[in-house]
Amino acid sequence: MTPDASAPCRVLLIDDDEAFRIAMGKALRRRGFEVTPISGGEAAIAALTETTGEPHHVAVLDLRMPDVGGLEVLRRTSARTLPVVVLTGHGSVPDAVEAMRLGAHTFLMKPLDAEALAPILADAVAPAGAVDDSFVGEAPATRAARGVLERLAQADEPILLTGETGTGKEVAARFVHRRSRRAQAPFVPVNMACLPRELVESELFGHARGSFTGADRRKVGLLEETGEGTLFLDEIAELPIEHQPKLLRVIESRMYRPVGETRERPFHGRLVAATHRDLAEEVRRGRFRQDLFYRLQVLPLSLPALRERPDDILPILTHWLGAVGRRPLELSPGACEALLRHDWPGNVRELVNLARRLTLFAENGRVDAPLVRKMLAANPFAGPAHPTTFPVTAPSDAAGAALDAETGEPEAITLEDLERRHIERLLGHHRNVTRVAEILDINRRTLQRKLRAWGIDVDES
Repeated sequence: MTPDASAPCRVLLIDDDEAFRIAMGKALRRRGFEVTPISGGEAAIAALTETTGEPHHVAVLDLRMPDVGGLEVLRRTSARTLPVVVLTGHGSVPDAVEAMRLGAHTFLMKPLDAEALAPILADAVAPAGAVDDSFVGEAPATRAARGVLERLAQADEPILLTGETGTGKEVAARFVHRRSRRAQAPFVPVNMACLPRELVESELFGHARGSFTGADRRKVGLLEETGEGTLFLDEIAELPIEHQPKLLRVIESRMYRPVGETRERPFHGRLVAATHRDLAEEVRRGRFRQDLFYRLQVLPLSLPALRERPDDILPILTHWLGAVGRRPLELSPGACEALLRHDWPGNVRELVNLARRLTLFAENGRVDAPLVRKMLAANPFAGPAHPTTFPVTAPSDAAGAALDAETGEPEAITLEDLERRHIERLLGHHRNVTRVAEILDINRRTLQRKLRAWGIDVDES
């Protein structure tokens, strides 16, 4: 649910740290949010599944809590309708991946202040508007993928889309749907990781009234809801293996049977499945049926990661700045360099989220490098940036770039070397990592990670 534009955004703040709840609650209230503090996992589950009273719009959930942890809260509240932002001071990449798989809107590392959290909360509850199915970019890998999708749109066989999380598999599925003969019929997306195991069969196939305890009315399943449209099964590797033969039958015979019925019904739609997992490895481990794997593999396509098509970074960002923003924004040269140096472990999804944040915080219609770095600083996946060689043309922005002895022009060095020189200079003066991180306006852990990557040891005693 999204809040009315004239009403404050109501936030569930779930954390067992009382000091954090008080401080963050006050800071968010000063920014116009209504905040309800929750002290633990069990209370969070009750609040997230509450169906009476005034609804909340977004939840902030701590990952580590003594009674029930954040991941378990996500698992037990998979039917919730509000987005959840997960916070942790002790997280890891597997935790982040699992949280996103369970439907978290985003995953952020502590320490985090309200200034950084507020735009993320606003982004989480912003109305989506018309779904954008633009497969943007002109890099060779993007053009090749788009050409394949155009061809796949003309077929009726199942499609299997693979690739890292955030590469745009749902966008690709919508692209296919809008260019197929089924474009006027429904596009029905479902994330298999968000369906409780005991409800998978009922959700997919529907059920008859009285077919089990609590089935007080007939339920229309997703297969029937699709009609002659496209059914998009995201995270297909999460489909429980006991239900996989039933999906295989749908593909092979185009027939299915709702729970509690004796008569089969025809499936008139088209199936598109997606996963970030290696399905062949899942087959070898006995978690995915080989026959279903081969039936899905008829029309496979692997989508490239964003780091494999860096020429697309700026066009995609520009496209989404126009799609989600209310005013045009200009990217400074320094901002462009910062964007091109980032690894984009969250792929296009991470870039789209950045676009939404920039539209909220950019001043005077301009996006500069410090703003880009600040918006990226809370990313738990971030690793050492890829150095990019370029001529430094603005000494005032170059942290004291050296001049070439012969030409008197700024020396052509890598941006990473420039960054390292500046950080080493600050460390030499202040002798304190925390103070240097404050001066650079970056997270202390981000600075420590950079120092480790450069092999710089700092005595913080």
